[in-house]
Amino acid sequence: MNQSCRTEQLCNGQSPRDTVIADDTFLNMHRRHSILFFVTFVLTVASQTTTKADSIVSFKRGKATVNLDINEVPELKEWGTNAAGLALEWHPRICNLLATKDVTPPKTVTLRIIKSEKGIASTQGTTITVSSHWIEKHPEDIGLVIHELVHVIQGYPDGTPFWITEGIADYIRRAIFEGQPQDFFPIPRQDNAYLQGYNTAAGFLFWLESDRGPGIVKSLNSMARNGEYKDTLFVEKTGQPLEALWSEYAKEHSSNR
Repeated sequence: MNQSCRTEQLCNGQSPRDTVIADDTFLNMHRRHSILFFVTFVLTVASQTTTKADSIVSFKRGKATVNLDINEVPELKEWGTNAAGLALEWHPRICNLLATKDVTPPKTVTLRIIKSEKGIASTQGTTITVSSHWIEKHPEDIGLVIHELVHVIQGYPDGTPFWITEGIADYIRRAIFEGQPQDFFPIPRQDNAYLQGYNTAAGFLFWLESDRGPGIVKSLNSMARNGEYKDTLFVEKTGQPLEALWSEYAKEHSSNR
């Protein structure tokens, strides 16, 4: 897909209300952080460089840089500043979660907020674009930046299964960043519903990571980056084929609701 149309429910019109990772310590550490920390971080720690009459601001931390472009909507500077700080804080964490040998994710990210009455957010290459109308209606939805930042770091080639690309992005946003429990994730009744990606696939990956094959998300990510994804990975990691795992997951969790 080469990230030409990777969005948080922008391309297909779905609602955005759509792992235990190997290191529980990291997850527990995350839960002690709040959005307030990120705002404070932006205001006190990140260095800034401003150009174009305050419409573009560069934030730096360590080796990461986020260029915030609010040229079209300067009135949304506060939201954008908070989002840039969040991206800086989570850039190294996501890089570590999705680490692959001999792959160096982009260190510079552009965050653009455009004046638009449609869409939510999208990522192309290293540029994240967020629509102004969504921010105005849902200013609390800063987590969408995490989803899109995952796409920047993934760097998957064309041909990567949609559900893996979007499932991993929502898995990191919902299960790790937000700390959502397993029962947060939807379980559609149709066969192979994981192909829908987003929250549905994220919940499936969460279950696989915690109950069936710890480390499977990182393995999927590495295979996808190298253009080597195969369904046989699920048998190698869990002893069961993909379709059987989905059926077990859907049956197990549907009965608990």
